[in-house]
Amino acid sequence: MRESLSRGHSELPADVQGEAQMRCGWYEGGMFHSFATRVVQLDEIKVRFEAANEAETFGWFVEHFERIQDRAQQQNKPAVEIHLATGLVRADKLVPASPWILVVDGDLEVAGDIDLSTQPYEISLFVVFGSVHAKNLRFSGSACCYATKSVELAGGCFGDHGDEAAELHTTRLKARMLMLDGNTGVNAQQLDAVVFASKGWGLPRHFTDDDVAADFFVAEALDEDGGIDERAVWELMTSGKDPFQPGALATLSARRVDAETRLKPR
Repeated sequence: MRESLSRGHSELPADVQGEAQMRCGWYEGGMFHSFATRVVQLDEIKVRFEAANEAETFGWFVEHFERIQDRAQQQNKPAVEIHLATGLVRADKLVPASPWILVVDGDLEVAGDIDLSTQPYEISLFVVFGSVHAKNLRFSGSACCYATKSVELAGGCFGDHGDEAAELHTTRLKARMLMLDGNTGVNAQQLDAVVFASKGWGLPRHFTDDDVAADFFVAEALDEDGGIDERAVWELMTSGKDPFQPGALATLSARRVDAETRLKPR
């Protein structure tokens, strides 16, 4: 099923392929400052899902899209537009203000951090038909995220407030660490990271309830009760500081852990 991804873009209709070269209707600025996007309709996104061999996950996108528009209507706000970027997209950082809908038909390379945090219950959509590369990534609040190939991070992946709909799906997640709060999980068929997560998600848990946070983290990464402060760890890593004690990450990484098979969004 996954081998068709490599030929997905060539299956697009010729007129759709040509739009990227013409640049007609593209603009820079607005919500996505570092790269050009084009506002498109839902029908075009359906074509993109089909071309990437992801037709079965289009219903997931539509469900969240409709919830986004319903909320905007209830609050007497304009409909939230779908922003589309195609080809290899490079950016210095990605920190959109919610609500947002961003689809990248290609790979996304971010030199810095990706912060996909939303205001409470402001559902937002982030879809990449390819791979995502960045230093650190956070999905928080009501950020619904799917990268069809991989998410590859030099630092950490952080998720919280999954009870508000925050979710991340990908085929392969590679990072130094994956840190999730008790309400949040990740679906990754291949997971290459030291995992800090709660029971019940079927994820490997390198750090367990029997461990003492101070044995592995620097003092700045701990809360007043001596537990892990996820926000402090995020801030340390995004500022270029190491939240771990010397050798701690290697010790955790060497532990043998098991996990359940993960699934695509549905």
